[in-house]
Amino acid sequence: MAYRVGNQASSRDVGTRLFISAGLIPLPWFLLWVTIGGLLAPNYDPIGQHASELSLLGGAPRMLLAIAAIGSGLAFIAFGIGLWRESGRAIAFGALAWMAFGVSMISNGIWVMGSPMHGLYALGLASILAPAFSLLEMQRLRADRSLFVVTVLCSFGGLFYLWLNLMGFDAQPTHGLTQRVFSSLCSLWPAWAAWRFREAT
Repeated sequence: MAYRVGNQASSRDVGTRLFISAGLIPLPWFLLWVTIGGLLAPNYDPIGQHASELSLLGGAPRMLLAIAAIGSGLAFIAFGIGLWRESGRAIAFGALAWMAFGVSMISNGIWVMGSPMHGLYALGLASILAPAFSLLEMQRLRADRSLFVVTVLCSFGGLFYLWLNLMGFDAQPTHGLTQRVFSSLCSLWPAWAAWRFREAT
């Protein structure tokens, strides 16, 4: 009986590691496909235009944006499931925040920019809270100093980018670049957490 229980625990750990490893996917996946989509879009400027503007175009650019957003969203959801399994809690708020962000990313790949469904009414703002909540709930990484630093960086980065947009300081000529920088910063937390979790287990 003890052997069976041990096997069940081991299988659960393997499943948790696989789900958390999905956190390595969104950062390179999203940048790769939106970069290719931008290269295929006539007169598209990645420095001055948001990635979501590819959704307003037809053909390959729009399809590649959908691949980028939906693929990233699914990975965020899988990562959130892994965090929930690792937390051992009935309700894990950090995991829920990442899953909510994943759903909002998927909506970015389905609905075009300008529709309130593009981003699901700004549901993606949950990503600002997700790193801090998740760090508190990840038992094996709560004391990891490097993840603490990345958590502070990502959380303050998310708040700063929100402030830039609310105040109108995200200048048009470069707001495509700032979006990519801060969205990459947001995706950095799952990637670093997944990497540190792999090393810890």
